[in-house]
Amino acid sequence: MSKHVAIVTTQGRKYVRVVESYRNADGKPRSRLLENHGNLDVLEQEDPDYLKNLRARVAAENEAVRKARLEELDNSAQTRIRKLEQSQKGADYSCAARLKLGAAVIRQVWKDDLNLPQVFRYLQSKRKIEYSYDKAAFLLCSQRIVSPGSKKKAFEERGSSIVPFDGIADNNVVYRVLDRLAEDKEAIVKHLNREISSRLNRTVSAAFYDVTTYAFESRKEGELRQFGLSKDHKVNEVQVVLGLVMDAFGIPIDYELFPGSTSEFGTMLPMIRRIKTAYDLQTLIVVADRGLNSNENLLGLKDIGCDFVLAQKVKNSTKELRKQILDDGNWDETVMDGDEIVCRYKTMDLSKTVFVTKISKTTGRKYQSSKKVDSLDVRWIVSHSQSRANKDNSDIDRAVEKAKKALRSRGSLTSSRGYRSLIKVPKGEGEPSLDMKKIEEARRWAGYYAVCTNLKTKSSQDIMKIYRNLWRIEDCFWVSKTTLEARPCFVWTDSHVRGHFASCFISLVIEKYMQHVLKQKIRDITCDEINAALRGAEVALDDGNPQMPLYLRLYPKEGRFDSILRAFSLEPPCHYETAQSLCKKLRLKDIARPKSCTTRDEK
Repeated sequence: MSKHVAIVTTQGRKYVRVVESYRNADGKPRSRLLENHGNLDVLEQEDPDYLKNLRARVAAENEAVRKARLEELDNSAQTRIRKLEQSQKGADYSCAARLKLGAAVIRQVWKDDLNLPQVFRYLQSKRKIEYSYDKAAFLLCSQRIVSPGSKKKAFEERGSSIVPFDGIADNNVVYRVLDRLAEDKEAIVKHLNREISSRLNRTVSAAFYDVTTYAFESRKEGELRQFGLSKDHKVNEVQVVLGLVMDAFGIPIDYELFPGSTSEFGTMLPMIRRIKTAYDLQTLIVVADRGLNSNENLLGLKDIGCDFVLAQKVKNSTKELRKQILDDGNWDETVMDGDEIVCRYKTMDLSKTVFVTKISKTTGRKYQSSKKVDSLDVRWIVSHSQSRANKDNSDIDRAVEKAKKALRSRGSLTSSRGYRSLIKVPKGEGEPSLDMKKIEEARRWAGYYAVCTNLKTKSSQDIMKIYRNLWRIEDCFWVSKTTLEARPCFVWTDSHVRGHFASCFISLVIEKYMQHVLKQKIRDITCDEINAALRGAEVALDDGNPQMPLYLRLYPKEGRFDSILRAFSLEPPCHYETAQSLCKKLRLKDIARPKSCTTRDEK
């Protein structure tokens, strides 16, 4: 029941009344007169603010009644909580409905840190969408982090999230929103970058780029889904190629999808050119692995005004360069740990002749033609460390053992990759054997690594430090493929494929943003611990009193999840919580209420 001020017109005159709304015994809405204040004109002649003051008084009385009712309910809830805690050992919650709390943390990041509801509301206003765009997109992205799986699974398990998804009652909504995400990818990505740059004071001076592939459990090709060179060795499945750009924090900046047959070194220039223009980056250092170090890429990066630090192969360089690299007497910088050499650096200034690079139609691998295009002044930064040499030699030892095993088993020795490259197969008569010269050559280069750059002012150590951050992009791919289970893909139209990767990208950005923030506040927390905490935190619904349901915390108090809650300005729940108190602590307007739940007391 609540009171309100009503203006009633009778014979052309307006009268002010205070009435109360209620429901009768049949549940039908009714109202009754509480106060009759008289003619409005007369009242306002005496006091121009009479109506305003009356409404303020009635609103204050309604608020006082509401608070008193809530206090009464809270006192009743606390009494029930004390009784439950006294008899806790006899309670059985094994069959009780449960809700995952991890989505509340993701919602806080989604809403307060990244301000995503704003962009989704704006995009929804531009078209006719009957469902909540923000809520549907959040369902896909939050489930990708908390309970990854198919779109059908995301829809079916929406009721297990503490965040309610009212209004999404149709499984088709999760597929329709994929079409919207595909169309709005550019606007959403720009919004994410704008918010992250504001939050973290990020200035993109270095862009780390790499490429990977995502397979479909299918052989049916499409515009995007095509056969190609798989990074995951899924040779009998169609795939897409994804190029990803990441910042120095390890947070993705942007991505692009390419048909599965696209060669990786042809993806970089279009991507870098686009983000440099889109984000108005005057200076940019592009960092990439040696698979993207092609002549065209180096020349293209120079033409668009980018500096670069790219890994460089050294074993297939000219004889003169190899001799200079292996020369033990011309190291420029040495890093010492007491009397022990940790790492050594040498710089080689080169005028690189750029030849046209082509792709073999039979092998799909790139090769350098004899056609000259241009020349490029670059620096090779060569490093050598004993720890890397030990690792390289261990890898060679394992490859040799595999090669010996293959020789003993007389398996297929036709491949030139991996350990099979260490086996020498005679063209005529004779038995296959280990190629000792190749093994010796591999050991000679153990511990050496090089990058190619056009940076002139930075030291060798600084350049290698920039390059070493490239591992973070491999971690992005690992998290995407394993933790978020973005593969295998189970959508088939090109629009749904693009929407799937848009939702996975948003989830990956949220995941990496959370990891960055948490590692500033909880220094010893690992990525695996973060994901385990988000997925393991649950509450059980105790509806012994349907008028006053309570929520029981099922995870250990003061563990990782409670630390994560505090890091994002949320409050950990007590052992028992009412719906109202849980909403307040998790900063939610409402919480989900499972449809079916069973909580029984053995006593």
